[in-house]
Amino acid sequence: MNFQPRFKGFNHLILLGLLCAFAFGACKKEVIEDDTEPEIIRKSSGFIVTGTTSSGNSLVKYFDELPTGTVDLSEGKDFAEFWPTAIYNNSIYLTRTDNASGFAKMYVNEQGEIVEEKVIPTVDEGSFRIAVKDAETGVFQDRATPNLITIFNPSTLTIEGTIDMSAGIDPIDSLEQRYQRFVFRGDDVFAPIRANSGETFSGFYLHQANLTSRSYVGSTFIEAPFSGGVLTVNNFGQGMVDEMGNLYFQDGGAIGTGTFSRIYKIPAGSNQIDTSYVFEPVRLLNPGNIFYPTMNGFKLVGNGKAIARVNAETPQAAVDIVVNAGGVSNVIADQNLLNQVLNILFTAESAEWCELDLSSQTVTPIAGAPKLGANAGGGVTFELNGEIYFPIATVSEQAYYKYTPGSPSATKAFDVVGADLAGAYNIANNN
Repeated sequence: MNFQPRFKGFNHLILLGLLCAFAFGACKKEVIEDDTEPEIIRKSSGFIVTGTTSSGNSLVKYFDELPTGTVDLSEGKDFAEFWPTAIYNNSIYLTRTDNASGFAKMYVNEQGEIVEEKVIPTVDEGSFRIAVKDAETGVFQDRATPNLITIFNPSTLTIEGTIDMSAGIDPIDSLEQRYQRFVFRGDDVFAPIRANSGETFSGFYLHQANLTSRSYVGSTFIEAPFSGGVLTVNNFGQGMVDEMGNLYFQDGGAIGTGTFSRIYKIPAGSNQIDTSYVFEPVRLLNPGNIFYPTMNGFKLVGNGKAIARVNAETPQAAVDIVVNAGGVSNVIADQNLLNQVLNILFTAESAEWCELDLSSQTVTPIAGAPKLGANAGGGVTFELNGEIYFPIATVSEQAYYKYTPGSPSATKAFDVVGADLAGAYNIANNN
């Protein structure tokens, strides 16, 4: 007996149901595949120029090629803040740009927009130092836990662990320390300290940790020759280890104490400051500049040379205020006078970009570059095709100049308008 005609319609229904189920399953599978994160396409080269507005915001503009002529930052993107401390694999690492606590990883997308990729939260909203060693290892400090260095993966921004630094030397027991910057040499990271609340210490103090063992290694320090301590400096990036493995740091000196800004050397194979290496570029440039012996922007540029903004003199207007007030202590006690002096020191064109020979310990002002404020903004230097680009920020000029190491004579690269110059970055360069 043949039942096929009786169930023919039913079989069609079953077949139709199976086809629908198959189609639904296929569609469902496609949805799952589409749910994966799309690949991020980022610019692998180009330049970011930044500036600050009168309200304290940051204006940032990206360029595919090195700018020429005049850069108008008023056309840039407005952030609450934008202060990179590291660049690696074309990604930018910095405190969050909306003033929220934590660190951000940012990149430049196909349209030339600077966007946030991922975030590392921190407890303390004042945490500001993050650094990247390579694609797998970076470190930062959450100032809510000042005795810890946190290790993270820059590719994923996942936390890999912490290093307990509580054994590190603490110059003042009652003050917690913060790390002003992190500098890598091999598997070690070195970090100069300052009081978490901002006070300076009586000398230059440095902690060291090992990233492989995730342990504290040791401390090294030099006391300042006079009372008043020294400023520690938190410049962008790395650029502190030479071709032989010698490690260099600078301090900022101390205003009004006669303590000249100094460069410190930790020889290759050592983790201690070489006390026989005494290099004071400010003193060499002007031995009489005992009131304002500061320096900033120090960075190695290769072949035993470095660049730095060295203050050459004390502005007479500031000296007059101090003398008329009866001394530095009286100026410090009077907030109005102190503000006047600080304004003069920050704006008077008394500093020069100089090339430093770290072996012969000589200082050569870079010809063709205007003088500028000793603590002027825009201290970020970068390299392109063997030339070093450095900022000039004065009342009358905001610009980047360039020079070739070993031939310290500069020419202007481009001007900046629309905001006070803060810095420029070559995103093709790691740190």
